[in-house]
Amino acid sequence: MRIDVRGATLRFGPRTIFESFDASFAPGRVTALIGPSGSGKSSLLAAMAGYLRLRAGTIRGIDDEGRELVVTPSMVAWVPQGVNALGARSALENVMIGPLAEGAAPSLARARSLAALDAVGLGPLSGKLARQLSGGELQRVSFARALAADKPVIFADEPSSSLDAANTERIADLLAGLGSRAMIVVATHDPLLIEAAQDEVHLRSETRHAA
Repeated sequence: MRIDVRGATLRFGPRTIFESFDASFAPGRVTALIGPSGSGKSSLLAAMAGYLRLRAGTIRGIDDEGRELVVTPSMVAWVPQGVNALGARSALENVMIGPLAEGAAPSLARARSLAALDAVGLGPLSGKLARQLSGGELQRVSFARALAADKPVIFADEPSSSLDAANTERIADLLAGLGSRAMIVVATHDPLLIEAAQDEVHLRSETRHAA
């Protein structure tokens, strides 16, 4: 599935976040959504996922046969900023939350989760408690959970915001190898993550107040 954004305008009250924005996000690729803080990267991801309504413009999914789809939250897996794990649960149990929440049978959820942990390089740590993992490992757990949910779109919102340089490099290496698994859009201004992406979309800042 491809996502096309055309003439997108988003406002919160009198504040314009972005205006008349156009972009396309290709399937099976990692795209860096680039812009300074406050330019609306997180808001655009939320609008693309169907959580926010635009003031103007359209967001459409296009399937492999060229048919239009309405993008809904059920199609999107999220990798949030910072740590998002249950400390007293294992890495595997944290990843299984994704497929279990989508209604997968426990045996299928476990199989998907183990495969996802292998994909992010954490297979040997699947039984380790989340509170025993490093910040970079926890961020990779978040990516594994998104992969295990088996959705066509993954949005990552500033995934390196709380990581040091070494762990950011690990996330960049991870992204470089995951593009074929889903459409992955990473909101970031981190040069390492931008370099790891296959495509770039630049969101200029339109933030202003109406007169």
